[in-house]
Amino acid sequence: MNNETLNSSALMDQRAAAAYLGTTVGTLNTWRHYGKQKIPFMRWDNCIRYRKEDLDAFIAKNIENPIE
Repeated sequence: MNNETLNSSALMDQRAAAAYLGTTVGTLNTWRHYGKQKIPFMRWDNCIRYRKEDLDAFIAKNIENPIE
C-alpha cells in the first residue's frame, strides 16, 4: 500500500471531520444521534472516526443544482 492510498483511507476524528465538512462537532453529534444525516462512522470505545471517502460521498450526495 502506497502513501497516497494510506492517506486517502485515513480515519478522521470528529474535530477533523467537522472542519472538513465546514460544520461543528456538535452538529455531527446531533446528526449521528438523531439519524438526521446518514454519514457512516466507526466507533472504538468512546472514539468516533470517519473515513474521508465517506465524507466525500456525503458531500457529493448533497450537492444541489450539480453542473453536468
